[in-house]
Amino acid sequence: MLKSKNKYVIIVFSLLLIMSAHNLSSCSGGSPSGRRSHQKTNSKNYSTPTTDRQNSKNSSQKSNNTTTSTIPLSKLYNKLKPSVFLVYTSDGKNGFQGSGFFISKNGLAVSNYHVFEGTSQGLEIIETLDGNQFKIREVLEKNKENDYIIFRVNIGNYNIANPIPVVSQTAQIGEDVFAIGNPRGLESTLSKGIVSAFREDNTLIQTTTEITHGSSGGPLLNMKGEVIGITTAGLGEANLNFAVNIKSLNLYRFLK
Repeated sequence: MLKSKNKYVIIVFSLLLIMSAHNLSSCSGGSPSGRRSHQKTNSKNYSTPTTDRQNSKNSSQKSNNTTTSTIPLSKLYNKLKPSVFLVYTSDGKNGFQGSGFFISKNGLAVSNYHVFEGTSQGLEIIETLDGNQFKIREVLEKNKENDYIIFRVNIGNYNIANPIPVVSQTAQIGEDVFAIGNPRGLESTLSKGIVSAFREDNTLIQTTTEITHGSSGGPLLNMKGEVIGITTAGLGEANLNFAVNIKSLNLYRFLK
């Protein structure tokens, strides 16, 4: 695992120092943990693309909507898990693994910057749940400090049936949320928690939803199936986990 030097690492390590007196340890090393070293030995052929997302009564109703699920979690999970993919990257010698997800039918995707940091473009593999493999067509935006990357995947005629919608409302503290990721390469792992707090001028979401090695870059979702954050790092025993607030990316620029 490579050490990321962005502000999220500073936040997490600060928390570790504060909690050291209580003998709490981190299952993810206290840093962004999506890039777990991974040597991919069972290589598959890449898919060949053929073609190039005011009043008190209303306020109360809004609050209830954000905490009550109208769709069972199992149905949300089964609907959206095919849009979460594995990311294999390489620096030419070592392989690494993380997660990412589609937000449009034409291959617009999001992940953490640190999943790709220090690797060579063109050596990455985007692998979907059904085993298809693709390459990145173009990187639209990347930000090391805020730990995100936005890119298009060269999917050709591949069908992304249910890209993950981007939330329009701001998430609420105490709201139920869940994550789909690939911890240690275990595909489509579901974890559930709540929004615990907002940090760093609301650009970072703190959550009790567990985030471990290989899950970084996956979606943190509300109970409507909308993505509210990009899962980034976790401190296991302390149950402190963090996600980049998806609203800080202004993704609607690319979904028009």
